[in-house]
Amino acid sequence: MSYCPRFKLVVWQQSAPQTVIMSRVRCKMWSCPHCCKKNREIWSSFLSGKLPRVSANWWFVTITAHEWQRSAAGSLENLRKGLDNVIKRVNRVWEDVSYVRVYEKHKKGAYHAHVIMSGLSGRVARAVNRNKTISFHVPGMAYVGRTWGVQTWFRRACRACKMGYMVTVRRLDNEQQAVRYVVKYMTKSAQAFYAKGLRRIQTSTRIGSPPKKKTGGWTAARYVWASDVAIGSDLVDLNTKEVIPFDDLVKMVAYP
Repeated sequence: MSYCPRFKLVVWQQSAPQTVIMSRVRCKMWSCPHCCKKNREIWSSFLSGKLPRVSANWWFVTITAHEWQRSAAGSLENLRKGLDNVIKRVNRVWEDVSYVRVYEKHKKGAYHAHVIMSGLSGRVARAVNRNKTISFHVPGMAYVGRTWGVQTWFRRACRACKMGYMVTVRRLDNEQQAVRYVVKYMTKSAQAFYAKGLRRIQTSTRIGSPPKKKTGGWTAARYVWASDVAIGSDLVDLNTKEVIPFDDLVKMVAYP
C-alpha cells in the first residue's frame, strides 16, 4: 500500500484551473508498517546531515535495565528514570555532549537503551575532593593520577542510578556509522510499544529533530467534498495516482 492505512485526514488544493490534487495524511505512528518505514527514512536523512555538523567523535552506548526489572513495563520505566540521571552525570564530566537515544525490546520482553553520544573520552580521572566526595573529569596530557576507562565509568554510573550492570561502550569510526546504529533500531518491531509521554527517539537540544514540512495552500479535511471543488475540476489522488473525473466525484459526493 502506497499510503498510511490509518489515515484520518486528507489535504487538497486547486493546483490548476481544471485540476485538484489530494493526499492522505499519515498517522506517523511507529507501530504502523507504512509510517514506520517513512519515519526511518526521514530520521536517517536528517541525522546523516546533522551529525557531521555536531561532532566527528561518536560513541555507542548500550544500557540494560536493572536485573530485578525484567518485565516490559518495569524495565522501560526503570530506563526512563535512570537515563535522565545518567545524562546529568555525563554532563558533569564531559563538555559539549550531544546524543540520540532509542529503545529496543529484547526477545524475553525486557527493554534496553541504545545511545549514540558525542564528546566522550576513552578515560576519566577520578578525584577525591576536600569534602571527601568523589568527582570525575577528563584527564589532561600530563595527568598521572588514577583513571577509569569510559565503560567502567558508565557501568558504575548506571548502577548508581539504579539500572543494570550490563553496559557496553565503544567508539565509532565516523558519524555515518552512528547513523546506521540508530536507524537499525527504528524498525516496526523495535518501536511497536506504548508508554504515555515517551519519545521513541530522544535527542539533545543541539541535534533536535527533523523540521516539519510547511503546508501552506493546502486544505485539511476528513474528505474532499465535491461541493468544495471548482466546477469541472478533476481530482488527482497523489497516493494511488488515480484521476477521478469531476462528474464521478459529484456522484460520489465525497472522496475517498
